[in-house]
Amino acid sequence: MKQKGSEENIRMNKQITEEYDQIIKKSNKPKILICTPEVTELPEGMGNAANMVAAKGGGLGDISASLIRYLNESKEYELHIVLPKYDNKIKNIAAITNKQIDRLAIILSGKGIHLVNDSAFSYISDPYQEHKIHTSIRRALAFQRFIINDLLDWIQPDVVHCNDWMTALVPAAAKAKGIKSLFTLHNIFTEKQTLMDIELSGIKPIEFAEWLYFEQFPENINQNWRKHFETNKVDFTASAIFAADYFNTVSETFLKELKENYFHDIVPKSIYEMIKKKYEEGRAVGITNAPNDTVNPKVMRNIINFNKHNVMTIKAENKKLFQEKMELPIEPDIPLFFWPNRLYFQKSPELLIDNAEYFIKKYDMQIAVVANGDIELEKKLARLSQKYPVISYKHFNESLGKLGKAASDFILMPSKYEPCGLPQMETPRLGTLPIVRATGGLKDTVEHLNIRKNTGNGFVFEICDKAGLEFGIKEAIKFYNSPFEVREKTIQRIMSESKRKFNLKNTAQKYMEIYDILIKE
Repeated sequence: MKQKGSEENIRMNKQITEEYDQIIKKSNKPKILICTPEVTELPEGMGNAANMVAAKGGGLGDISASLIRYLNESKEYELHIVLPKYDNKIKNIAAITNKQIDRLAIILSGKGIHLVNDSAFSYISDPYQEHKIHTSIRRALAFQRFIINDLLDWIQPDVVHCNDWMTALVPAAAKAKGIKSLFTLHNIFTEKQTLMDIELSGIKPIEFAEWLYFEQFPENINQNWRKHFETNKVDFTASAIFAADYFNTVSETFLKELKENYFHDIVPKSIYEMIKKKYEEGRAVGITNAPNDTVNPKVMRNIINFNKHNVMTIKAENKKLFQEKMELPIEPDIPLFFWPNRLYFQKSPELLIDNAEYFIKKYDMQIAVVANGDIELEKKLARLSQKYPVISYKHFNESLGKLGKAASDFILMPSKYEPCGLPQMETPRLGTLPIVRATGGLKDTVEHLNIRKNTGNGFVFEICDKAGLEFGIKEAIKFYNSPFEVREKTIQRIMSESKRKFNLKNTAQKYMEIYDILIKE
């Protein structure tokens, strides 16, 4: 009798597998599923309706868009993308009704674009916006619930590529389903929830609990899960790194810094331990991001277009326009320094703000900031702007920010840590040189200028303090005061080199190499 039951189980399992395979329709190409909470644009090749889907909170949106475009153009994979359905965002792009948005989601799913329909995403305009009811963790769980409960089984991808903490439970769920995964860490952040919290969101974490990283190590979690259900919290990002078959940061130096515990006061011990383990296993790499191909002074909107041959003349026109918009004195021969980042801890904005008076009194210079962030720092900047005509502060505006990058002589990036950074790779294409601290992606992408050897593309300092930033500013001013012919030749060289050296095709190729390794496995 026992034998007969066993044979019946085998027969039923075989039947389910055969019927499932028929429904799923196995593709001739490997299937890649990219999970991202943000994307700036989707390629036209994925259908006209894809133009209506866009959401950007930071650099992740840019690199997601670019990677998707290159993967789509390569035609090597059956490509699927999953992202939240931001109803308000879609309405801002196209004047359509809620009913049409729901139909749009069905149309896009046929093109490989899967929108997660949940009220958590309906009323926000920024992927990381604070909301009283739909907190960021609530949104992350809603996003992952659809991926884990439905999409992984429906698509059966060969590789699922997860990005940042909002997708961090997916690698563990994929592991339990026999699906390979890559987890990309764009920034150091994590959330923690108990198994009960995750369960109440509609996800069944017990099914993949052995691949989760808990605050307190659970002995034999599959048998003792009740003991840990309500109290022992799961660390999202540490779980993703632990469960993923491959892990990458968005620059080589940042990976080394994390592995060597450079930022022990910033990086949680759980994340450090998992990164070190993955590195020692040979399953961790650094892949440097790159700017979008649209960062090109010949075609960019919101600026007076130029190329390397007329950069000195037309850049001066952009500088005048930017000075007018920022209400700065129209001074063509005074170097203009621009702050291109948000005002928050990682970027060290206090290093500029607290020393701005010292800098402008000691050096002939202008400072422009177009950014949002820490409220107290915004207030300080507003007061400085009112007190000193050569300092100007405006709230973030995308078109004004783009003009600032093209019009300024230098940008300031004195980051405490920097997973990658994009402005230091964008602005050299525009003839604007970066001043950076030697950390993470900044160290990988900016080489200190040496006019005599005709090398370098910016100005680099080591220590994140007033003296370090002042060194960068002094070096930049020294270059600015060099003969016109020297500056022109140097800027033209840097503009040419930056597009060749840092481009998305190279970045996409490195991700494809990891996909192919995982597919073969």
